[in-house]
Amino acid sequence: MPRISGAQAGPDETGVNLWNRILIAAVMTWAYSVTLGLLFAIAVSEGQSLRALLLPGVFPVALIGSSVVAIAITPMAIWSVRTGARNLWRYGPILWVGLAAYIVFAIPKAGHYGPYGLLCLAVLGSVFLGFIPAR
Repeated sequence: MPRISGAQAGPDETGVNLWNRILIAAVMTWAYSVTLGLLFAIAVSEGQSLRALLLPGVFPVALIGSSVVAIAITPMAIWSVRTGARNLWRYGPILWVGLAAYIVFAIPKAGHYGPYGLLCLAVLGSVFLGFIPAR
């Protein structure tokens, strides 16, 4: 049944929209987190090569650790999608590139405290995405 212009959305349409935003935020958060986790594993390895992922336990630990971080950050990502999923699609990759640059350039120099800075930057980036007005 077509909606009349200016009419309120029904509960089904609002619920579907909410679940779509939650799904988009969760999938993008997990994908970004896993790729950044694998990049982190490569960056902190001795030779800084893809072969580090073939070492015993490196890939599973990176996958599990980044999945835990994704679960922790997903509520923030869901909140940041409140202005619209387009903001996450448009500015999410920019945030990912910034976090990847932090991993590659800052973490080797930051040492033990590098991952905490990465987590803080990820949360601040998600908050920033939440305040960008929808277009």
